[in-house]
Amino acid sequence: MLTREHQDKRLHVEFKDGEVADVQVLMVSECNEHEDCRGIVYDLISTNRPDRIRKGAAYWADLRDVQSFREIGE
Repeated sequence: MLTREHQDKRLHVEFKDGEVADVQVLMVSECNEHEDCRGIVYDLISTNRPDRIRKGAAYWADLRDVQSFREIGE
């Protein structure tokens, strides 16, 4: 499970919609009130869906949309 310990880390993430991306995690939201606010804010390093890249953008992903992840090196 992604936690605040993953903030400032680079991750290789596989999303449930088929996107595979390398990301720099900026923030992990772990609110306990309801699941709708649990997610990550990240900078996109690379993706198998280049049409989603927006210059200068930070991205949000709901934690329920993350299928798997692993930490990657610098």
